[in-house]
Amino acid sequence: MQRHDRVPSQALWQIPPRATRPDEPRVLIADDDLEATRAICLALEDAAFTVRAVHTGLDAVSLARKWRPGVILLDLMMPLGDGWEAAEAIRAIDLSMLLIAHTSRTDPEDLTRAQRTGFNGYFVKPTELDGMIAILQDYFSMREGEGDHASARLR
Repeated sequence: MQRHDRVPSQALWQIPPRATRPDEPRVLIADDDLEATRAICLALEDAAFTVRAVHTGLDAVSLARKWRPGVILLDLMMPLGDGWEAAEAIRAIDLSMLLIAHTSRTDPEDLTRAQRTGFNGYFVKPTELDGMIAILQDYFSMREGEGDHASARLR
């Protein structure tokens, strides 16, 4: 029996209260695909986000601890700690970051695992960048402390 279920291209299920400074909307991208990472970085920088990129799960955890971004886009399949491991470590550091799985994996079991692991959302590559930017802008424009009740606005 073939499985035909697919996850939606973008899904958000829980929005943490925004805790970062609105004057510096920081986004960390963790992905081992250098070309894709560069393209996303350029698009986000053009949209006035402060962006940093790393290419391993270990580096994602380290930079998240030091830099404290408001949003982290994590690829699930990276060397030196995949996105699942990085998400668990980041959640142990800080519950207030918006943590989004950014992956080419479309199996519904991966989406379910992302929800259990502490991700707030799941974006399937290739991601429509205008939609991603709009979601991040909405998140950073929320008032400090505003969270779950704003999630309907961001879906």
